[in-house]
Amino acid sequence: MGLGMQDIDRQRTLEYFERLGKERVRLYTAVDCERFLGGWQVRELAEEWLNAKDAEERSAPFWRRFMRR
Repeated sequence: MGLGMQDIDRQRTLEYFERLGKERVRLYTAVDCERFLGGWQVRELAEEWLNAKDAEERSAPFWRRFMRR
């Protein structure tokens, strides 16, 4: 087994991010990722997840973005 996250750990972490929400994940990674979320692997996963969420928002129709606010 390598140093990478196992698939089950990765899935659980992504589910945790979904429960926390984008703003809180962004805050935790900015303040102290190791303390709140985990080590460098979790930081990388959090950055990927945040980038995907940002891309989802940019690709959403205008009316959906407007209604979320």
